[in-house]
Amino acid sequence: MSMFIQELPEFHDLDLMVGDRCNPASDPLNCTESTSAPPLAGKETTHRNLSGLFNTTEGRIIQRKFDTIASSIKENSGLGKALVNIQLAPKGVVSMLYRMVNCEDFVGNPRVEEGYCMNNTGAWGHDLLNDPKRVGIARATVPAKGVVTAGPLNLIQGGDTFIARLPINMDPDEGHIMVVDNVTYPCWGFVVVLLDWSTLKEQSNIYKEFDNEKMQFKLTRTDMINGEEVVKSIAESENSEICASGNVTLDLDTGDNGWVISVCFNDGFSPNYKVWAYPIVFIGSFIFMILLMLVLVSKTQLESILLRLMPPRAIKKLRRGETIVEKYDMVTIFFSDIVGYTKMSSEMTPQEVMKMLNDLYSKFDIEAAKHGIFKVETIGDAYIAVAGCPKKCSGPEAAQRMALFALDAMKIVKDYQTDDGANVCIRAGLASGPCVAGVIGTALPKYTLFGDTVNFAARMEQTSQKMKIQISPSTQRMLLDAPAYDFECVERRDDSGELGVELKGKGRQYTYWVESATKMSTSPKTDEIAAEKAKMVDILEQPEENV
Repeated sequence: MSMFIQELPEFHDLDLMVGDRCNPASDPLNCTESTSAPPLAGKETTHRNLSGLFNTTEGRIIQRKFDTIASSIKENSGLGKALVNIQLAPKGVVSMLYRMVNCEDFVGNPRVEEGYCMNNTGAWGHDLLNDPKRVGIARATVPAKGVVTAGPLNLIQGGDTFIARLPINMDPDEGHIMVVDNVTYPCWGFVVVLLDWSTLKEQSNIYKEFDNEKMQFKLTRTDMINGEEVVKSIAESENSEICASGNVTLDLDTGDNGWVISVCFNDGFSPNYKVWAYPIVFIGSFIFMILLMLVLVSKTQLESILLRLMPPRAIKKLRRGETIVEKYDMVTIFFSDIVGYTKMSSEMTPQEVMKMLNDLYSKFDIEAAKHGIFKVETIGDAYIAVAGCPKKCSGPEAAQRMALFALDAMKIVKDYQTDDGANVCIRAGLASGPCVAGVIGTALPKYTLFGDTVNFAARMEQTSQKMKIQISPSTQRMLLDAPAYDFECVERRDDSGELGVELKGKGRQYTYWVESATKMSTSPKTDEIAAEKAKMVDILEQPEENV
């Protein structure tokens, strides 16, 4: 849903249409000409009047588009009847709901009366950032980097409901901002989903699983109410009171409050075979320990190999059988190849070619690790790397890292000679912009990059010159804001003095040569601040008992 909002023009500017809250009754001077959705009469504190936006022909078209997308998402979510509502909240105001009145998911539900429907009409226009009962989790959602959860909560619509919210970050230069506690965030709003807690429990088969194992359980939640901890049971088996003593407990990380599950066997934890079981357990444990050590050594070696091929996050998803697709807003991509490689390789044996490439690119790999960039792959004599992915950083920092790497790569090549004393020359190109990274296929999976920025970087390398680094206009702009280095970038001109170079599919582009980099000088005050930050990091990293 988040991707649809960012990509489809129908949803892109909904936050600008809803606008910031402006109440003519309390602020007539600034609100007379406001185009924002006004407070709803009778519910001025908690709701906004969206009739002027959505009770129109255009508004109904957007609503139908949303319903189509949301119904498809629900159908393919795998959550079945547990997913009871999907909402869009631009500017934190609930503007679109699927379904507005939900009867289908409660048909045949024994916990509700026959004919029950979940009526969400009262949630339309709900201003989550201004409702005192919902403002806490709403404010926590805006700056969050992932999903924020709450619940189960007893909603006005009825039933215990689990709420999950995901903030949608967009370009603040286009006006997509939200202010929370006087801090401005590049946020469009958020997507909200409601999950029926009772249906979730049934679909998880938690009761059946524990009954099959002849065990009991009790799941509790701890809330802070008026400064005091209140423990509430949110799921328990039929004879959970057995677990009052002689149980095993585990804290669960749910994000918004403390969950604890207590489990126990129906007839306790004390077996009648202790005397003869202990020696067997001891010997078996020793054998198991030896086998486990061997397995761990092999696993460590395998992990080391995998981490050289793709990021840890991609490895985890691959193991779970998930599709790996990650979007990055601003990266800098490096392409290089060896000038005259075809002629050079034809005069060498395959073993000599392999040795030359391995020696040269192993040095490149060392520089890549030094500058914190990710080597994507080598194809023949081409070397491809990226900064800002998979480890995210700001656009200027990514460009700085990659430009420094490219300059160091040029120094390596200048000092490098093959075994027969021949010199090697390369040409390089850099481009900055958005891209998508992912793993393709299941046989010999490979982490690779997609997008126009990849093609642009390849064009920069193809039209570059021997022992030169050509960069795109976007990379040059990023280097102007580099955090720690001043880069000397020279405009490219042809023999006639005309700026730029012709690129296939892109026409004439004004590109630049990166000549050198100079580290910025720091003032004593800057050094003092850096020292204080380092001191605080050392303190925070100490074991808790030492702080």
